[in-house]
Amino acid sequence: MDRHHATYKKRLAAASKQEPADILVINGKLIDVYTLTIYEASIAITDGYIVGIGDYTEGKTVIDAQGKYVCPPLIDGHVHIESAMVRPEDFAGVLVPKGVLTAIADPHELANVAGVEAVTYMVEAAKDLPLDIKMAVPSSVPAASFEENGASLSAEDARLLFANEGVYGLGEVMDYPAVLNGDDDMLEKIAMAKAKGRPIDGHAAGLNSDALNAYRTAGIHNDHEAVTAEEAKARVQRGFYVLMREGTAARDIEALLPAVTAANARRFAFATDDKHLDDLLKEGSVDFNVRKAIALGMEPLQAIQIGTLNAAECCQLDDKGAIAPGKEASFLFVSDLSTFQVDAVYAKGMLVAEKGELTSPIRAPYPVPERLLNSVHLAPFAREDLTLKLKNAHSTPVIETTLGSIVTKKALASVPAENGIFQPGGEWLKLAVVERHQATGHIGLAIVKGFPFSEGAIAATVAHDSHNLIAVGADDESLYHAIHHVAGLGGGMAVVKGNNVLAAMPLKLGGLMSTASAETVKLQLNELQQSLVHLGYQEKIDPFLTLAFLALPVIPALKLTSKGLFDVNAFAFVEQ
Repeated sequence: MDRHHATYKKRLAAASKQEPADILVINGKLIDVYTLTIYEASIAITDGYIVGIGDYTEGKTVIDAQGKYVCPPLIDGHVHIESAMVRPEDFAGVLVPKGVLTAIADPHELANVAGVEAVTYMVEAAKDLPLDIKMAVPSSVPAASFEENGASLSAEDARLLFANEGVYGLGEVMDYPAVLNGDDDMLEKIAMAKAKGRPIDGHAAGLNSDALNAYRTAGIHNDHEAVTAEEAKARVQRGFYVLMREGTAARDIEALLPAVTAANARRFAFATDDKHLDDLLKEGSVDFNVRKAIALGMEPLQAIQIGTLNAAECCQLDDKGAIAPGKEASFLFVSDLSTFQVDAVYAKGMLVAEKGELTSPIRAPYPVPERLLNSVHLAPFAREDLTLKLKNAHSTPVIETTLGSIVTKKALASVPAENGIFQPGGEWLKLAVVERHQATGHIGLAIVKGFPFSEGAIAATVAHDSHNLIAVGADDESLYHAIHHVAGLGGGMAVVKGNNVLAAMPLKLGGLMSTASAETVKLQLNELQQSLVHLGYQEKIDPFLTLAFLALPVIPALKLTSKGLFDVNAFAFVEQ
């Protein structure tokens, strides 16, 4: 008799009450996400799996739910751990107490810095944690062929990664022109995921109906880029799962909820995508999505179904998503469904968090490869290299951005200039993207409106998706010193006024993540936010998240790369 046969015999014996279960959960009100009902029953658990629900009375260990709701654990359908700026181990320590026990993670941020080595590190760092991190193979590295990032991932690289048992699915297909044009390399990656029966994540920002048809024909399963109810409906009509995103920069749940009906609700799930550590700690993860949906009028059981069963089915996780026989014995205790505050978290029958705290520490962090700790390589440059000469200062293209949004507008405007050279100030600030991987010396410059600074500059090596060094400022001196300081940190974020560094946070791991604890990162983030007031910044929204997306040339409308200003809709560079 092989091991698996013996395991199933043991589970079946407990299921049929021939043997006591390993664990018995009693006095709970079970949330049935299949029928959206609540009923009282005991839960029998053996070998970390649910073997029965009903009138079971025997268990070697008994867990008393004390009348609380027993809820399936939450699933984040799409997240970039790098956006929290902490390692996978620290990320798990934040999410698990909030009731999130599974996350579908796409490490394409770090992959843009160091390719296969970066993905392999993330896979290893995600192992043996109470948070089940399903690491996807990044599909679009670089996000666009003209980008200057630190590495590429070819179809052959993807094949090597798919051979790793810790890899799951194909990450968001951002390079939609490659799909629409039938690019062989992209289609080969998609074929690999299909052959393994794994989900393929979408990134259909701004795509029209014809493009969506082609996207779905390619076999892409879901999309998290719908920002209106109409866009959500168009995706559901074509068979996509719609991941309703609620992160730090992109908050789409309120706009998307009107698209959810009794008839189509099973095609929606939740995701965070990009959420900063401070927001994860303050608001929560997918638990916040559930609470927000409820606060906006969604029936609590419906919101829970979207965050559990729907996400499990969307991500093809057969043993997750419900309290039912055959499912993993992971569950939450919740006292009040209207507020959805998680009291206790159990992973495979073991208590892992209670009252918002882990019950035991996360294991020691996995060693970080040296290449990921030495990723910032700038060519020497002078302050004069930040000079932006305009062809027509009275009608020049500018990026109009809105804090809290990752979508920009393209506008023509009259801006301040002397002898044809742009003079930042007032509502018009200077944006710079400096190549930092191969020391090419390329610097993209543009004019941006929407950052309410009156002086100084901010800079970061977090700039989706190529993650070159990005900075925005009200004067060239501040801009120059901010860029140099962040480079000197080996990656990170900084707030600078003139030549005075007001606050900074090192991000040594690929220029994207800290090797410090979550508590330390939280303190550094707070210092960055508090220092912004000295630049005249009064908003509550974190400007670094908005800044980071100004370099992403696959989300409309006008973005800046190290090679220059790029019109996403026209898919062409723009003269200034």
